[in-house]
Amino acid sequence: MCIVVAKYFDEIGWVGVKNRDRNYIPEISFRQKISDGVETLLFWDDITQYNEGMNNGGVCIISASLMVLDDEKEITVRAKTPSKDGAKIKRALRFPNVKAAAMSLIKDKLPGNTLIFDRDTCYLLEGSWKAGGYADREYVYKIREIPHDKTIARTNHGIWLSDAGYQRNPEDEAETLSRISSESRLAIAEYCVANAEEPNDIIDNLAKTYTDEPQLNGLRTAHNKKQMRTTSQIMMIPSEKTMFVRPVQSHMTFNFWQMNDPKKDLWIEILGNRVLYKTKEEGGKLPFPKMTHKVD
Repeated sequence: MCIVVAKYFDEIGWVGVKNRDRNYIPEISFRQKISDGVETLLFWDDITQYNEGMNNGGVCIISASLMVLDDEKEITVRAKTPSKDGAKIKRALRFPNVKAAAMSLIKDKLPGNTLIFDRDTCYLLEGSWKAGGYADREYVYKIREIPHDKTIARTNHGIWLSDAGYQRNPEDEAETLSRISSESRLAIAEYCVANAEEPNDIIDNLAKTYTDEPQLNGLRTAHNKKQMRTTSQIMMIPSEKTMFVRPVQSHMTFNFWQMNDPKKDLWIEILGNRVLYKTKEEGGKLPFPKMTHKVD
C-alpha cells in the first residue's frame, strides 16, 4: 500500500514523491543501465524484484497499487521471477519521452495509480482489471495530463475508476478498514502536497504524524508484523535527474562510487531519518514501532 503525489514548481518543474508501504523489511538496491542510448536508474526490491525509477530523458514513474490483495500477499519469500508490474515499468523507462512511456504502460496493461512525469509534463494513469479480474479479463484505464496549477495525490482506491482498489464492504470489515486508511492517507497526502513550498516539504511532511491511529497516517506504522507500514520514501526531480531515497525501515545496498559516477547522467541521494526523530521530539512519541532487522 502506498502514496504517490506530484507538484509543479515554477523553477524546478514537476516533482514526484512516494511513500512505499510493505508488510516486510525490503532489501533495496539500485540498478543503472545504458541501453540504446537511454540510461535508466531503478529503485529495486531484491525480495519481490519490483522496481520503478527514472531515465536520462527525464521520465520518472512511481505507482501505488490498486490490486490490493496481490499487494498484501507479498512476504519475505524471494520471488523466483521478476515482478510483472516492475517489468512493465522497466520497459516503459526505455522510452526517453513521457508520452511514449505512458503509452507503453497502457499497452502493457499496468494496474495501479501511476504517475508518469518529466520536468514539464505529468500524467496520472489509473488502471485496473475489470471486476477485480486479472490478465485474462478486461483491462480498464483512464489517463489524464495534470495541469501545472494543480497538484495530484493517490493512495489505494480509484477516483476515476471508482470500483478499483479498496472498497467499503459491509461483508468484509478488513477491507472497509483498509478503505478508511486509504481515504485518510489520501487526505493527508493532498494537504502535504498542496501546501509544500519546496520539494523537501512534500517528502518531509509525508513523514510526520497527523493522527494517533498508526494505520491512518501518511507514514504508516504498525505493531503487528503482518500489517503494512511505510518502509521507504522516494522523491524524483526530473530537472535535476536525481532520485532521493529515505530508507525508513529498509535494508539498502548502495555503491556510492558506482552510482554517482560523473560520467553518468542520473544521480542518487540518500536522505536521513532525522525528520522522523524530530517528530518524536515534538510529539513525545516514537515515530514508528521498529521491526526487527536481521544483521548478517
